[in-house]
Amino acid sequence: MSAKSITSLDRLTDVTARSILVNISQRVRKQIHQIVLPLLGMIVLWQLAAMYVSDPMTLPTPMATFEQTYLLATTPDFRGLTALDHLRYTFVRAIVVSVIALSIATVFGVLMTTNKSFEEGLSNVLPFAMTVPTVVIILLSMIWFNFGERAVIFATVIAATPFGIINMWQGAKDIDVDLITMAHSFDASTAMVWRHIYIPHLLPYLFGSYRYILGMVWKIVILAEVFGIENGFGAMFRYYFQMGELVVMLGYLMLFVAVVLIIEYAVLKPLEEYLFRWRG
Repeated sequence: MSAKSITSLDRLTDVTARSILVNISQRVRKQIHQIVLPLLGMIVLWQLAAMYVSDPMTLPTPMATFEQTYLLATTPDFRGLTALDHLRYTFVRAIVVSVIALSIATVFGVLMTTNKSFEEGLSNVLPFAMTVPTVVIILLSMIWFNFGERAVIFATVIAATPFGIINMWQGAKDIDVDLITMAHSFDASTAMVWRHIYIPHLLPYLFGSYRYILGMVWKIVILAEVFGIENGFGAMFRYYFQMGELVVMLGYLMLFVAVVLIIEYAVLKPLEEYLFRWRG
């Protein structure tokens, strides 16, 4: 290899390295502006409010709460479970239910655009389904399923799915009907139509729906745990509320917030950027 070629290769490597460093620097600055600064601002306001109240039984300081969070994560409770164990129970329930709800919402939303009778029937039911109080759904589910795991799953799916169906239905309405007609004229299978037409078009709606459904699912799962489950964050919130331990409740809340932020900024956002990288 000639000296000229080696020099050109070194320059190309240098330019590539600089480009990578600039990209990483931009990502870090973006994450700082999106996550770190708002969190620091909230912590400062929290500290000021705690100093103003001057009563740790009413509003503990951030430091006291973070110390409690560490103890909860490392020390078993009266059931022999740490906060991380309870987090695992709640997390698994929320992820399983959110995936079920999103799958049902996607299928039903597409069916409503392709089947007029199905659309007319379900569109009349959805407003009712969305107005039934979540607490009523949870209580009925607890009675029907004997305060077990199935009660949480059933109640959450029933409460969250209608909102996802509406979003996916509106997204599926925008699909170019000519593309579907052309696909059928070339004898494309149902799987091919879903893979090459429905899914690419519905991806933005899928992400929007999943974020909305997951937000609802977290709240409904924890509320259902409050009413009748012996493990999970909801059960701990119920127990320590009855004991009047506000700092412990806030300690559990800190873990909950940390998991939500990790899912959003370490999983969903990078996945969204990867899937939509073609947008430039």
